[in-house]
Amino acid sequence: MADPISDAQTQLNTLEQQRSAIEDKYNDSKNRLDAAQKQQDQLNSDIADQQAALDQLTPTIVWIVTMQRQTAGVNMTANFLLDDSEDSFLTQMSTMAMVTNTIDEQVARYVSEQQRLDDLKTSLNSTIATIQTEVKTQAKLLSDAKAKEDAQSRVLKRLTAAQQAALAARQAAASRTVSHSGSGSKSSGGSIIVDPGNASARAMTVVNYALKQKGKSYVYGAAGPNSFDCSGLTMAAYARVGISLPHSAHLQAKYGRAVSRNALVPGDLLFFYTPISHVGIYIGNGQMIHASTPATGVKISPVEASFNTARRLV
Repeated sequence: MADPISDAQTQLNTLEQQRSAIEDKYNDSKNRLDAAQKQQDQLNSDIADQQAALDQLTPTIVWIVTMQRQTAGVNMTANFLLDDSEDSFLTQMSTMAMVTNTIDEQVARYVSEQQRLDDLKTSLNSTIATIQTEVKTQAKLLSDAKAKEDAQSRVLKRLTAAQQAALAARQAAASRTVSHSGSGSKSSGGSIIVDPGNASARAMTVVNYALKQKGKSYVYGAAGPNSFDCSGLTMAAYARVGISLPHSAHLQAKYGRAVSRNALVPGDLLFFYTPISHVGIYIGNGQMIHASTPATGVKISPVEASFNTARRLV
């Protein structure tokens, strides 16, 4: 006979993995959007500079075109017949050749500068299209994530009050049953005391910052100071020791060096699911702090069964 509580927990775990994957895709899109917006600002600046350079050349080009039209009917034969001497004519021709070269250079420069301006405007249009695409992508991902959250709520609502209480008790028991790995952590007067063990001072700076965020809300794409998502919390924590991480769980997993689960120390980054879509910070005694879900925010919990890998950065 099926156990409704176990079935509900399995469904909740599956939905959370799917929601977590959406979160990481959202952050990837946000990273692309941020890059495109910076590129847009740079292109707007470059276009303004290029237009100014072109404007400086415009009077010269207008003069050249005007002079060419005015002298269009005078050819070399006429100049020779009208000139007083052959030497004077040759001198004039040499001067004309120099002027012609100068004119050709100015015209070529103008054409080149105009082409560069056109290229910049084309790049700007492409960048704007990218921004519009990413905005739509993010709206769709947020809608998908909300659907997963709603599905989780429906799973719980299908349980009776007694079953919901039993599920909560089971989850609480799992939180108390932690595997002792590496250094320890314990609670004292409502605060968490972490034994650094072999962790470096910089690692403890990361841990202590993260612990101070406990209880703050979970918001997609947030990296503090008032709310976080999973990779936003780790990004903000490691920024305190001068390490710049991307706002993406699967990209953060490329940093540092791999650490086995039985060799963890506080400050190590923990990654979850396959493919990776969630990250937290190890605090010792088999526990971690992470921006968990929109429902629970930043919290301390046991290292989850969906553990994939760990990385040490400091």
